[in-house]
Amino acid sequence: MNKITHLAAAAVLSLSGAVLAGAADNLALSGAGLSLSGIETPSPEAPKANQWMTLRKITVNEAQPDMNDTLIGLIRHGENIDKVVKELNEGGFKAKALQDNSGGYMVMVDVTGLDAADYAIGLARYYYVEEVKVGRKVHNQLFGLQNKSTYAVKMGTIKGGMNHSQADLKINKLDWTITGGLNNSPVNMSVNHAEKTITGGANLSPVNLKFDWSKEEVTVYGGANLSPVRYTVNWKNGLLQGSSNNSPVKLEFNMSEGLADATIVTVKGYANHAPVELVYNKVNGHIGGYMNYSPVDASLVNCDLYDFLQYFFLFLK
Repeated sequence: MNKITHLAAAAVLSLSGAVLAGAADNLALSGAGLSLSGIETPSPEAPKANQWMTLRKITVNEAQPDMNDTLIGLIRHGENIDKVVKELNEGGFKAKALQDNSGGYMVMVDVTGLDAADYAIGLARYYYVEEVKVGRKVHNQLFGLQNKSTYAVKMGTIKGGMNHSQADLKINKLDWTITGGLNNSPVNMSVNHAEKTITGGANLSPVNLKFDWSKEEVTVYGGANLSPVRYTVNWKNGLLQGSSNNSPVKLEFNMSEGLADATIVTVKGYANHAPVELVYNKVNGHIGGYMNYSPVDASLVNCDLYDFLQYFFLFLK
């Protein structure tokens, strides 16, 4: 049994107490109480998660932090594991399935000699993959200060009409800057993840904000738009609530993560003393509707509604 199989088996045992799922087709895994699941039936094309949710799924494999040549993908309960493994292998992943004590499944993906960081994000894009555990080195490639992954590093743009003006923003997720024009004024901001700050200028006002981030929510607070800012976006509950522009803010939305046919997200509420009603298309990135007593007709490219809501203070006038 090669080194990867040893490490992967140890990681799976440490993570979930994996046990035999079916007839043993690998003697080494059989000796460890594990087996590979058969692959028989085809599956439809898997919908992919949006960028923010994709990155949130990737965590360090604490059981085997030095296991950088194997990815562990935790599969959503109720999925047909044969179809999952079939599809992943057809998509270019060297995937094998293992079952845990609770009746759930995980996949073990061999990335020896490959760009493990890119493969981790590719694996996390499948809606039925709830979490991807990677080695410490791979995690640092994705989220460290010298992040160079072709998937994780994107040049996002938000362009179109809003607030009776043209928006033309670039979100640089390599240098972590937000630049361009919005509300008939220049935007030049820097996002420092180490210090958790957003600083610079926008809307003819200095920006001096901090943020607290977790998988469930992000809170932004400080000063911008010549006013105090404090709001929390809770992704699980679908709620943005707080204050900005000297006015209360409350938006309700439902990203419907994991639902294959859920492509439309509605955002409703109020901000800047005005009603907000927006419709976001997760497939083509278009956002339309109205806010600030103005129509909205814009496109989000290489970014998504998570970026729009996290930096919502920018779009208030």
